[in-house]
Amino acid sequence: MTNNEKNTEPVKKISKFGETHTYFIKNVLPSSMKAHKYKVSMPNSYIHIQDNTFILVTEGTGTLTVNGIDYRLEPDTLVSLGCFHVFRFTPDEGQVLKITEARINSGAYLYLIANPYFKVDKFTVPSEPPILKVTGLMKELAYDAMEGLCAECTSDDADKYNMCFCYITDLFAIANAPKSYKP
Repeated sequence: MTNNEKNTEPVKKISKFGETHTYFIKNVLPSSMKAHKYKVSMPNSYIHIQDNTFILVTEGTGTLTVNGIDYRLEPDTLVSLGCFHVFRFTPDEGQVLKITEARINSGAYLYLIANPYFKVDKFTVPSEPPILKVTGLMKELAYDAMEGLCAECTSDDADKYNMCFCYITDLFAIANAPKSYKP
């Protein structure tokens, strides 16, 4: 065998994310992620979701009704709704709720909670959705993640879903941060 034959190993295709995790290299990330912005100026019909949904209120005040329970909404409110909830928005009189929403299917959600980046002593699914007022760094991260998701969901980039997964991971971490980290 000649020296040239010894050195002709196949070149590995490496993702922009590096070679440390095969999630990105082998392209096994779930690819059902959506994000968009919209306005709610009057009470809407109930929405039945099968996806894990993140909602960020960017302007306006009102009420979010989830499975018959009302929650107060104001700017900078982040909501994490697990799969199979029913919800609706009711803006306060004279208010328009500006919403940025991101969704991942239940398979992507399970993939997310099983991934090695989250180390929690006890993982539980709360009976009420995590709803928190984001401030400071958490606010900045939430807004950046939602903006990034909206941009990537309209992109044709090869790493579109990888990037979306990273942004969703940020939102999941904010919504599930230990209470000591929440403002």
